Amino acid sequence: MKACIVDDHEIVRQGLRLLLESLTDPVVEVVAEVGTAADALIAQRHHRPELFLVDYRLPDTTGDRLCRRLVAARPETAVVVVTSSAGEDVVQLCLQAGAAGYVTKGAGLCELKRAIAAVAEGGERVVFRDQPVPVIAAADGVVGRNLTQHQLRVLELVADGMTYGQIARRLHVSESTVRFHISSIKDRLGVRSKAELIVTALREALVAPEAGAEAASWVG
Repeated sequence: MKACIVDDHEIVRQGLRLLLESLTDPVVEVVAEVGTAADALIAQRHHRPELFLVDYRLPDTTGDRLCRRLVAARPETAVVVVTSSAGEDVVQLCLQAGAAGYVTKGAGLCELKRAIAAVAEGGERVVFRDQPVPVIAAADGVVGRNLTQHQLRVLELVADGMTYGQIARRLHVSESTVRFHISSIKDRLGVRSKAELIVTALREALVAPEAGAEAASWVG
């Protein structure tokens, strides 16, 4: 697998190169190291890397915007965002732009290796944060009941009867991010409505029984 590293710090690029060159499954060949999005696009045309490791904060743009352009130019391109930013809004921007993975620099080398391996296998998007809680989104959108801690918190607030706007303010994220999470949770639990979501969450003990008290009037 041919790879390109995109980061404006030389020491980070060197570290990522050493990591990639140490991999045996998949075997990765670093064909380019660049510090800007503009140079990344040039490297894509000249070297046609299959994998890009991209920092979110670049001198000339953001990682999600670069990801969108890389994937638009070659849809088979896999982009893994490797950054110090763990903000939920940033994660969602990158995933919506087509990123195959998102790993914070504080997550650790093992998590980055796992993300690259998962991306190489195809069909999944993987997120690893500073305290690694893997988020795996399968191509069909249904990955079972392994909810993340963040999703469980959203589910708890839904069970408390909060609106999307109230949840967004409580968690300091956008309302669209809350809607994204709730849609993902519904897919994972195999439900369609809020009422079904609460009933399932209570039945499977995903939230405490008292958490559903506020929402009882519209669940039943």
